[in-house]
Amino acid sequence: MPQYTFDWCVAASIQMAHNLIDDTGGGTWTASAHQGELWEMARARSSNSFNGANPFGWAQVLTEVGMGPYKVVSIADYGDALRTAARAIADTDRPVGLVMWSGRHAWVMSGFESLGDPAQFPEFTVTGIRVQDPLYPYGSGQWGPSPAPNSLLTPEQLATQFVAREPRRWSSDLPTGYLLVLPTAPA
Repeated sequence: MPQYTFDWCVAASIQMAHNLIDDTGGGTWTASAHQGELWEMARARSSNSFNGANPFGWAQVLTEVGMGPYKVVSIADYGDALRTAARAIADTDRPVGLVMWSGRHAWVMSGFESLGDPAQFPEFTVTGIRVQDPLYPYGSGQWGPSPAPNSLLTPEQLATQFVAREPRRWSSDLPTGYLLVLPTAPA
């Protein structure tokens, strides 16, 4: 699912998550107008919408439109962040949002490969990460090319664009770390 404007990566990622989750036969979310509506929803629910849609708005929209619950987490250690994301996918069968480029872009993690089953081994090792970048095929001059849809990246490849993020105005209550828009089990 491509993003239709340079700003709409969160909205495109919401559409991708829906298309990965929805097994009701209700169709895919692909329309540009709908993506614009999702962006406005996420922006309105972001703690500082001046800068557009942020991960808090992303998580809230995913939850409100029936794909949640989702929450935003910051994890200090890269390996722990990958394990947390993989464990969430295994536990919920829903994708994880990855806050990329030090907080400037959104990707979707749709799957993983690992040494060890997350359900049996708390310290399993993630060896591959399946990703969807809504900016494909364009990428970034600073951060690098966009991987093709459903690419399986090594942790080292992902680490070139998925980097720890310092707190900012809208996220000053989150510690420095790798930001995930994480599916959680329903309460």
